[in-house]
Amino acid sequence: MQQPPGYRPRGYGICVMDVDWRSRGNYSEIVDCVISRMQMEHLKKRVDEIFCEVDKELIFRNPKHRNDFYSLLMGKRTKTLQYAPGYAAAVFLLSADEILWEKVRKNVLDTGIYFDRVRLGGVTLEQYILFHAAKDVYSGTKHIRLSELTDRELIPDEILRLIVNAFVIEKCGVEIVKQEVWNAD
Repeated sequence: MQQPPGYRPRGYGICVMDVDWRSRGNYSEIVDCVISRMQMEHLKKRVDEIFCEVDKELIFRNPKHRNDFYSLLMGKRTKTLQYAPGYAAAVFLLSADEILWEKVRKNVLDTGIYFDRVRLGGVTLEQYILFHAAKDVYSGTKHIRLSELTDRELIPDEILRLIVNAFVIEKCGVEIVKQEVWNAD
């Protein structure tokens, strides 16, 4: 996640062609499209395995994550979440873990997410990964590399699944989450 001095940057980012994602249909069809367009075979294989092992319709980490994100979506952050997909994807990742969300939520405002104000002391590796993945989605930074996403020991399947889901939210907006939340009810 850090680049050693004197080394050239490694490849990064999920390369997906410009596509009108909203025309792809429901969430599972969009995930299938994302997987089929991935350039890195190791990552493509891992993501395909993850989404085949469990129900493709599972967007959230757990019911609490679903309820927390849905209440944000229906609450005072509605407009910001709807019109800023990068913001929505970052909030999705940050709210996936209760402890992480408690640490960052006072820095998640309608005017933006202030990652530089957050003090992460005492977090787990998963919380650290979620924080930096959210920062990457929101700010366009490159803390997490594609090669790191292929490493099962570094990034567990559940966390990678959340990162892919955040990517779908960033590309499609929160409408895809609303659609899936309504379908689940």
